[in-house]
Amino acid sequence: VQRMVLDNQELILNRLKDIRKTSIRQMNQTRFYIVENSKSIVQVNLFVGGLPPQLSPEEYTNILKEELAIKTNVVSVSHVYQAQGAVVLQISCFSEAERIYMLVKDTVVNDKPLNAVVLPTVMASKIPQNCCPLLVFVNPKSGGLKGRDLLYSFRKLLNPHQVFELTNGGPLPGFHTFSKVPSFRVLVCGGDGTVGWVLGALEEIRHKLVCSEPSVAILPLGTGNDLGRVLRWGAGYSGEDPYSILVSVDEADDVLMDRWTILLDAEEPAEGAENGIAEPEPPKIVQMNNYCGLGIDAELSLDFHHAREEEPGKFNSRFHNKGVYVKVGLQKISHTRNLHKDIKLQVDQHEVELPSIEGLIFINIPSWGSGADLWGSESDNRFEKPRIDDGLLEVVGVTGVVHMGQVQGGFRSGIRIAQGSYFRVTLLKPIPVQVDGEPWIQAPGQIIISAAGPKVHMLKKSKQKQKK
Repeated sequence: VQRMVLDNQELILNRLKDIRKTSIRQMNQTRFYIVENSKSIVQVNLFVGGLPPQLSPEEYTNILKEELAIKTNVVSVSHVYQAQGAVVLQISCFSEAERIYMLVKDTVVNDKPLNAVVLPTVMASKIPQNCCPLLVFVNPKSGGLKGRDLLYSFRKLLNPHQVFELTNGGPLPGFHTFSKVPSFRVLVCGGDGTVGWVLGALEEIRHKLVCSEPSVAILPLGTGNDLGRVLRWGAGYSGEDPYSILVSVDEADDVLMDRWTILLDAEEPAEGAENGIAEPEPPKIVQMNNYCGLGIDAELSLDFHHAREEEPGKFNSRFHNKGVYVKVGLQKISHTRNLHKDIKLQVDQHEVELPSIEGLIFINIPSWGSGADLWGSESDNRFEKPRIDDGLLEVVGVTGVVHMGQVQGGFRSGIRIAQGSYFRVTLLKPIPVQVDGEPWIQAPGQIIISAAGPKVHMLKKSKQKQKK
């Protein structure tokens, strides 16, 4: 019996071919087996999120010493994400890694629970040059229980280390794991809000990725799914074979899309201030992918949002969710408002006179309110034809709930007001505002909308080949 050890780079098949040249009998009798290398170095990478943001590495280390009693001889902070309040720990002892992992789940810092994710190590140097792996994010809370089923399906079809659950640490653990991969694509399984969450995280961490502009595909699991519709991924997941979804992502076309920054600067202090003396709220910055609504559109979203918070267990199907939207809308039909008297609009430094409307909507994509075409398809010499990558937003007005219903039914369009790249809205009184489905009441002050950073690369499902 001869015993030979293969070096790390040697392929088993090549060794077999060499033996075959000498003797086919010897090749047939050759056996390969794996022996554990007792000299292996233990290195566990643990992502810890939920920490206070904008601290120094030393301050994070001190918090971890105090809260988790980490042993600095076997634990070190390898990466710090200050803006997100997260660190990656490198641990050289399995029992210490297990202890910290279990302890993090029961630890609260500044009234915020911490979260932990064990991260795989991707050896980027071993990935072939023409290979473009897929990073999958799944929001199991989207689309009833379909998100959870998809999570299991994708973990079976792909390497499980490519599939990340967004409820555990958000998108950052996935992007950190793929930070050294030279080329990769992203698949987001969730609603438009989930897609915005992942794109926002990508914007924040882009400068730390070797592949700084990965293309993003969508598997729509939400209620509206307007971005998914525009990129041809459909109105919502209805049980397609997960393997065929992966094939569609592989064949999808790369397109660019504008993103927008919205600066909300309230000039009045928040309500409920003691003795009526309070500082105004600090300016708030949010990112927008789809649309931003002021007035009746946002008010409906806000009422729906409150209904869902009161009884979250009932909101587990698209059909029920849309039924609640209709019910909320019917309650608003008799309301009369004069939104145009409560706001002022400036587009590209020019004052724009508003018609008599109840809602003002800024749209980046040609789909609003679960697939409606708010801008309309009629040609108009005053404006350019809308595109998702033209650096322009379209501004549309609606006169009330009935008008919104007619738009969603395809009978009417909105009132075209303006098209531009820089907007200033002055609120004269508190007004409901929603950005990509997230609603709130905005205090009087200024809202400024301008282009955000570089355009993002999205994946548009290619048109299906006609079956003969």
